[in-house]
Amino acid sequence: MNYLLVMPKKLSTGANTTSIIFPLGIAYVSAALKQAGFRVFTANLDFPEGDTYSILREVMLANSIDVVCTGGLSLDCHKIKEVVDTARKINPKIITVVGGGIISSDPETAMRVLDADIGVIGEGERTICELAHALDNGEKYGNIQGLIYRDSHALIKTTPRKEIADLDSIPFPDFDGFNYGQWVSFFGGAGALLSDRSCPFRCTFCFHPTGEKYRQRSLDNIFKEIDHQVQNYHLTSIGLTSELFATTKQRVLEFCDRVKKYNISWSCCLRVPDVDSDLLRKMRESGCNLVCYGLESADNSILKSMRKGIKVDQIKRALDLSYEAGISTEASNFIFGDINETAETVANTMKFWWGYNRKTHINLSLIQTYPGTYLYEYACQKGIITDKEQFLRDGCPIINVSKLSSDEFHELTSMVAELRMHPHLPAESLRIVEMQEDGNCAIEYICRKCGTRNFTQTWFWYTGTCHCSACGIKNEVDAFLGASYQEDAFLANLPAASTVALWGAGGIYYKLIHQYSGLAVERFSLVDANAELHGLNICKKIVHPPDVIARDGIQTVIIMALSRKNEIHATLRGSYPSVKNVLVPSFEITGNGIVPILQPFQPNECKENTR
Repeated sequence: MNYLLVMPKKLSTGANTTSIIFPLGIAYVSAALKQAGFRVFTANLDFPEGDTYSILREVMLANSIDVVCTGGLSLDCHKIKEVVDTARKINPKIITVVGGGIISSDPETAMRVLDADIGVIGEGERTICELAHALDNGEKYGNIQGLIYRDSHALIKTTPRKEIADLDSIPFPDFDGFNYGQWVSFFGGAGALLSDRSCPFRCTFCFHPTGEKYRQRSLDNIFKEIDHQVQNYHLTSIGLTSELFATTKQRVLEFCDRVKKYNISWSCCLRVPDVDSDLLRKMRESGCNLVCYGLESADNSILKSMRKGIKVDQIKRALDLSYEAGISTEASNFIFGDINETAETVANTMKFWWGYNRKTHINLSLIQTYPGTYLYEYACQKGIITDKEQFLRDGCPIINVSKLSSDEFHELTSMVAELRMHPHLPAESLRIVEMQEDGNCAIEYICRKCGTRNFTQTWFWYTGTCHCSACGIKNEVDAFLGASYQEDAFLANLPAASTVALWGAGGIYYKLIHQYSGLAVERFSLVDANAELHGLNICKKIVHPPDVIARDGIQTVIIMALSRKNEIHATLRGSYPSVKNVLVPSFEITGNGIVPILQPFQPNECKENTR
């Protein structure tokens, strides 16, 4: 039989690409199948560009595909289902197999939602090969461990499979099968490596799709893969994407000693009690520029409720030491909404956050109730989640499981949404040295920590982060701050007196609403397609669904989400006939500097600088 492994879309969704990690799971499964000698074909739906149906139809028909395999996390439900449904539309007799966290966390619910034929529970490398052997030979697969499948419309779950003890025995991911080189290039030379699996801790909001037992690859095996990636994909940095990179100082120190020779930057996830000044200094010297700590809260009662096993003073110590060492912690998070969260505990965390915001950026977000977690079971038992299938179909939306009232939780959600766009690590004395017509800027700035003068390049509407050439600390570089603001010039192309929709409650909206008071008046309505933002108050404007455009007969739309401007423009033309004028933020290069303006939308197929 011929097998097609499909990686669902990741990059073409308008999401914040800085938070997207290459999906190594399906690449591992593909490598295992190929090593075992099965006929395997692959498709990464982000490369080449195109719609899901066209890409799948071409590869399925050209290679007489019998089995389509895909997978991912619960948050990817609609993307995974799109693959399953599309494959079945192309060939109604196709066998569909789904794996990953979406199946492992709640197998029965996921199978009903996805309508797949077979699900792989837990790690897939061994299971998929046994399944393929059975399918190739027309054998039954009820005795294969780690499966859930349909039998006369009933769901049958087989005996659980134990975790793979020896991670070194697994072949490296099938990078070439999923256009990894293009992915690395898209992210400026940044690669990904899974050094460990699972986590020895049991936080209430975490689910471990690779099993409950924490296991590590040997450093020899890890560096064989680093050799392979550096030689074949020209990496300039590598992210160790495991939930926890190490539990001992010695493992980290040995990694530091061995990674130096590659002259690449690297990042990892560690726990705050496990670091000290000596360790962080050696990490920085070996190229580490970012550590992600699981912070979650700055209130000890919430940390205890989450079963974190850490204290606020340990968080403070780790952040201070990381800052002194020149290692960024900007991937670390405070997440609000634990079952014992109150207005007081929120205030405690926010007080801490404001004290550290300009020193070492900490992300803010709402707690996510993932299937398979303690929080998920709690929400189901309390009747907060009443329909598991619909909850999964909706992409596991943010829900209130805390002690906050509905109004308090709504205010918290609005605050977090707004503060996530707030400047955190701004460089000082920023100046645009040169600007090209496509918006690329040469920037001069002063490091916020050590005062060193630096130079970099960025896009005018994009807030980038750059490492200081002297101390290594990250600085936010926002070329927009170097512009010359003229409100009359910016609003000049707007039709007089008409109601205007601002589409996109993101970073560009945040910049413009704070700079141009004219946008704050009532005639400007804020809309966004993200349902989780609807009803929130962001920068004193309520976020509406796009349907408000038709309801109010709005004729003018300013597209603020520039990374999705072509998609939004197509939606406006196809679904909102009342719209006569579509504008986008742009700029003019004048004798007085760079002047932001609004100009009529022009379709642009070029994808550069849209991140």
